[in-house]
Amino acid sequence: MFEWDWNNLRKIQAHGIGREEVEPALQNDPIAIYEQDLPEELRFLYYGETGRGRLMAVVFTERLESIRVVTAYDLDAGQKQDYLRRRLQGE
Repeated sequence: MFEWDWNNLRKIQAHGIGREEVEPALQNDPIAIYEQDLPEELRFLYYGETGRGRLMAVVFTERLESIRVVTAYDLDAGQKQDYLRRRLQGE
């Protein structure tokens, strides 16, 4: 289950992304890139792909039984290369 509110929707919309793209990107076998252990919470960065082939980075945290997206944005050229290389290697 995803947790959405005005604040995180505003952040992804600033990057031209809607929640209908973020959720599938995290459900379609995303690639874990790193964890960031902040004082208030643990955050994760994943690279994912929408059903239409849009590549994006999604930063999120887990809260109880839900996933709260912090932000999401399109991969830049270097990130796309990294994503495709990892996919070719079987990740």
